[in-house]
Amino acid sequence: MKGIGLRLRQERTRLKLSQSALGAVGGVETNAQGNYESGARYPKADYLLRVAGAGVDLDFVLTGSRHRNLESMGDRPLTEENEDLSQPLTQVSHQLHRNLFGLMDASLQLTRLVDVRAKDPQYSEANAQLDNVRAEAQSLAQATMRLIFETSKLV
Repeated sequence: MKGIGLRLRQERTRLKLSQSALGAVGGVETNAQGNYESGARYPKADYLLRVAGAGVDLDFVLTGSRHRNLESMGDRPLTEENEDLSQPLTQVSHQLHRNLFGLMDASLQLTRLVDVRAKDPQYSEANAQLDNVRAEAQSLAQATMRLIFETSKLV
């Protein structure tokens, strides 16, 4: 067990939750939670957003870095004259991740709203447009997850 699974288990343990309890929060069965923690399966974005609401540190789960306070960076310009740029890079990366999580959440909510509207006969003529919106929102959520993983390698 390594990577995301191990860190997810560490977060669950830190929060003093059982696999069953965290799985319920995330909307999955206990065996799915176990599969996530063992690395047999990877959690989806909607699961991650739900467990974040229970206090799981998604920055840590996805990147291995604990969440840091970005306000300490202030308005200092990022120049080579500044001491070490790794700290500001880490801070900016974490800020980006938080913003991307918000974007991913909004995309998933949009997808759910489109699904509800698509079932309404009043909007049957707009189903093709709704399908396009749904596909774009899902693509955006997937691209966001990939960007989070790629930027986590920078720090």
